Amino acid sequence: MSLWHIAWNYLWNRWFTTTMTILSVALAVGLISSILTIRNETRKRFEEEQLAYDIVVGPQGSPLQLVLNAIYYMDNPTGYMSYSDYLRIKEEEDVAHAFPVGLGDTYNSFRIVGTEKDIFDYPWSSDTQLDSSGEYKKRYPFQIKEGRFFEQSMEAVIGVRVAEETGLTIGSEFSGTHGIADLGDHAEEMYTVVGILKPSGTSNDRAIFVDLVSVWELHATHDEELEEGHSHDHGHDHAHDHETKEIHKEDQKITAVLVDLESSSYRFTFMETILDDYKCTPAVPIIQVTRLYDKILGPVVAVLKAVGYVVVIISALSIMIGLYLSIIQRKRDMAIMRALGASAYEIFGAVIIEAFLVTLIGILSGWVLGKLVAILLGIYVSQTYGLTIYGLTTSIDELKFFAVVAFVGLFAGIIPAWEAYQADIAEDLQAS
Repeated sequence: MSLWHIAWNYLWNRWFTTTMTILSVALAVGLISSILTIRNETRKRFEEEQLAYDIVVGPQGSPLQLVLNAIYYMDNPTGYMSYSDYLRIKEEEDVAHAFPVGLGDTYNSFRIVGTEKDIFDYPWSSDTQLDSSGEYKKRYPFQIKEGRFFEQSMEAVIGVRVAEETGLTIGSEFSGTHGIADLGDHAEEMYTVVGILKPSGTSNDRAIFVDLVSVWELHATHDEELEEGHSHDHGHDHAHDHETKEIHKEDQKITAVLVDLESSSYRFTFMETILDDYKCTPAVPIIQVTRLYDKILGPVVAVLKAVGYVVVIISALSIMIGLYLSIIQRKRDMAIMRALGASAYEIFGAVIIEAFLVTLIGILSGWVLGKLVAILLGIYVSQTYGLTIYGLTTSIDELKFFAVVAFVGLFAGIIPAWEAYQADIAEDLQAS
């Protein structure tokens, strides 16, 4: 009978203790595995979107809030800037592409994003992945699954998550809610769905894209209704019609401009231009997201990882104590093995194998547990923020952690193994 078989039998002769020890290792591994998976995957998704644009320009305010709002459709806009500033920015020498963004309204908690349809043809670049020709890979996150892109005001193109969660289809009509909270709706002005986007794994999946003119018309009407309501309160009677007002774009407001430069190396020079020539805030998405991770998410991840390592130490103590007690209980068995010809080294090896098996099973169980948690959290993140999390991916950081756990588990088996190695055969055989 091999040492592996002997070790396996000994482990499952005390199945309850073995199961509890494996569970403690699995909890530690599962915790760290899920943390690292969610951290790495969310960072990848954020980086994919932040690499799409070199600069985000918006009203004066927080650069981080500007990036979160303009690119990821989170948080509130920092304010409003002039559409005429967008036209000037678009003509700057270093600008390759520029797209206006107007956020403010929502539908069932999904952001309505006013923009211009040129953005649908814009490819996102990767700064890390090359294609077969040596060029940076291009992604097209705006691809039609059904219908078409909008061509006029009051037409909407919706993300796949919006379609799934609201039931909107091609031809459906809906009205937006004024602001991110329920500040009144535009019930008499209805958008018509003309297109549904393919899944992109980005925040676009949870957005509703409309022509900027739609946004301006609705807010002009909303403002007039508020003014009329105020006038009626004072006894005035003004007739109101909902005919489309003539919109002068140069006089309108937007919340941000997404800018792609001729070269990323122009970023800081262009930021100086914005600060000097415009009353606006420039923000580099990659810098803001990195700061978000380093200052906010970094410490949280560090604390959770520290908790995981504490659990690993406790697991190692469980392995050591469990094996040590097992050695005491089966001293006579080991003495018989020695009398039958087993060497002290083989006894030592059998105990080390027990520690290895407990640790290995714990690591594998923890990996499965961690990935299950990551998948469930990924579903939540996807539904809430539109970021796709691939829970089954395993990073280098995880493999390094698994190696540490394996080492700690084997090390925990050394003291019990040494105790078995030094056992006195004659004394143990005489024991009852």
